[in-house]
Amino acid sequence: MRPYILLISLALSSCAASQCPQLYMNRTRGSAPCYFTDEYGHAVFGNARYEDARQFIGDRAAVRLNGKWGFIAPSGATAVPLQYDWCGSFGEYGFDKSVAMVKNEVDKFKVPILSDCPTALIDRKGNRITPFYGFIFPVRDKVAFVNDGRTDFADTRLQNLGFADGKWGCVDPKGRLVVPCVYELAYLLIATPGFTIVRRDGKWGVLNDRGRPIVPCVYDAVYYKEGHTVIDTQADTSEAGKSVAAPNGGFREKLLYMQKEGETEIFTEKGRRVRGQ
Repeated sequence: MRPYILLISLALSSCAASQCPQLYMNRTRGSAPCYFTDEYGHAVFGNARYEDARQFIGDRAAVRLNGKWGFIAPSGATAVPLQYDWCGSFGEYGFDKSVAMVKNEVDKFKVPILSDCPTALIDRKGNRITPFYGFIFPVRDKVAFVNDGRTDFADTRLQNLGFADGKWGCVDPKGRLVVPCVYELAYLLIATPGFTIVRRDGKWGVLNDRGRPIVPCVYDAVYYKEGHTVIDTQADTSEAGKSVAAPNGGFREKLLYMQKEGETEIFTEKGRRVRGQ
């Protein structure tokens, strides 16, 4: 049987057109199945083979050898030392094309991107541009949530809350910390574009797509529903059977019901107060 070969084409945008050959990543069967060829199918880099590899993004391709990930340049030279247990490609998961995610101590029973372990962002030279966080979530909207502890996403009911021994903040797509790690809980694993419900010092509030507060963290509980998505902070974080009390007329979709001392205040997804509901 002929080996299965997967060809991934790319153009190295960071090179001048006259200097930048078109390269392909090929995958065959075997213990080191990945190698690169030129446009004619000739092996490059001295026929070097890797345990795993990904396409070039600009002038960097992620490769794995001896169980460790790093990056090579178009010449085949090592650009970032092969020292990580896992890495994403530059620009992957919503980050800037100059930024890549790297991890150590990856949990083999989890998808790597969701493994709670030492995680950082690096630049194309391999310099760390963030500290090692316990977790970095992919960019959603305009920020990525990070946790400064070691996390555990094992919410047994809805699996949509980030529970952690550290606290949550936000970095922008270039890795710059734009929201300090001050929130002990955040709803991250559900599709609520444009906002995130968070808890600080035991009180709930809402952040916008840039991580800025649009509803202050002064509320005892929050309810939100859109289609099959339901957030009920009281049910999610307390004894089974408890739930946010519905106002007269029940809950309407795509509105934030914030409860404090038995009273309910209603906000839009943009943080504007709704009156007369």
